[in-house]
Order: sequence, then C-alpha cells, then structure tokens
Amino acid sequence: MKKNLLWLVATAMTLLLHTSCNRCANLDCISSSTHGQFRIVRNTDGKDLVFGPTALYDKNAIKFYALSGNDTSFYDYQAIRFSNANYDSILYVNFFPEKTGPVFIRLSDTDTDTLKITYNTFRSKCCGTITQITNYKYNNVVDLPGNQGTQELRK
Repeated sequence: MKKNLLWLVATAMTLLLHTSCNRCANLDCISSSTHGQFRIVRNTDGKDLVFGPTALYDKNAIKFYALSGNDTSFYDYQAIRFSNANYDSILYVNFFPEKTGPVFIRLSDTDTDTLKITYNTFRSKCCGTITQITNYKYNNVVDLPGNQGTQELRK
C-alpha cells in the first residue's frame, strides 16, 4: 500500500511538473510579418502603372533594395494576379532581413522612390522574437499603415 501511494504521489508530481513546464505547447503564436503589398498607381486617376493597359513600368525591371555602406541588399518580390478583387495585381515584397535605413524602389533608370519602414519587434515568452511592419513612409512624405493589406503608392 505504501508503495502504491508513493508511486501515485510521484506520478501526480511528474504530471503537474510536465504540465506547468509545457504551458506553451498548445499556444497559437502570431508570426512575424515582414512583407508588403503594393500597387503603383497614377496620382490623378488611380490607374495602375505596372499592370494592364496603362502600364508605365516593367514589373520585371523593378528592384526593391537597401544600402548599407558599400553593400546592397535586394529584396525578393513577386507580381501576384487576382481575379476577384478591385484591382488585378499587386507587388508582394518580402523585406527580410529588416534594415533600418530606407528601402529604394527602382522603377526605371530615371525613377526611384523610397520607403522608410518602421518595425515593431518584441520578444514573447512562448513564441520567440516576433517582428511586424507597422508603418511605411513613402518618399518621406506619405504615411501608410504597414499592417492593413495592399497599399497604393501614388505617382
């Protein structure tokens, strides 16, 4: 009887210890978000300047990059086409790794814009470090939210 009681207490303590140490096991963590979605449109009428009949820029020639001393970091992007939306396509850019300086958008040999990106990075107990874009400053003038879907860059 004494052996069974001792075994029962040891098992209960092991289960209690395992449960308290594993409190993050079923937690659904938010993920880092270091990507942006953009449409480049004409300021006067909102017509798309990258896709469709009013295109002014070649989507395959556009470059997103950051400078750090003599180093240039190019960001991956892809053109995504939608069929059921108010617009037909966007530029989806992954701004990873994050840089503190401006991101340059080279649209053509004679046209380059800037984005200053603000990140919120925080460390969580169960989910590690999480980084999210909170704001874009377009050409040092226009503030755009970084966490509200597709942003229009007006030219």
